[in-house]
Amino acid sequence: MLAELERVQITLHSMLSEPNVKKVNISKLCSKAKISRKTFYLRYGKINNCIEACILFELRKELRKNKKESLNQLLNVLCEYIQKNKQYFYNAYHLSEQDCMCEKMKEHFFRYIRSYVYKRGSFSELILKQLTNLLYDRICFWISHGYNKNYSFLLEELAIIIELIDFQKQICSHKFQVFNFSHYYLNYD
Repeated sequence: MLAELERVQITLHSMLSEPNVKKVNISKLCSKAKISRKTFYLRYGKINNCIEACILFELRKELRKNKKESLNQLLNVLCEYIQKNKQYFYNAYHLSEQDCMCEKMKEHFFRYIRSYVYKRGSFSELILKQLTNLLYDRICFWISHGYNKNYSFLLEELAIIIELIDFQKQICSHKFQVFNFSHYYLNYD
């Protein structure tokens, strides 16, 4: 038997994969996922929290299946998966605009990228956060504009950011300490 979150995720994915979704009917979602409305509200509180949990669950599952070494490979897998499920991600993005969950999703994305980079050594949190935000914003722009380009063009646009993050990972894995740029530039003394 499938776990509750997986049932909700599968049901929500199916509902949001339909064209022109303007709203999610929570009663219908609960009925199809075989959970009560009370359980839904206790677990998620509102639909955006449910969408966030389902997207994170789904992407983590996909990334675990496709363990890759470079950030370029990871983002390739991620973009390919988003492209295959473009109606789902497009609807999820537009439904979440009303009660923006961008900052929470950016934080999840940052934590994932940080766990990818950190092995040994240190890397400026500020620089990594800015690079991650650029990646996230560009991917969201791509989703929100209906995937006007193939994801390979998106990855080409992000190549320098990907290379910078991969370079930091290589440096950290070779026991070198990375220069803390943010300390240098933000030191007001």
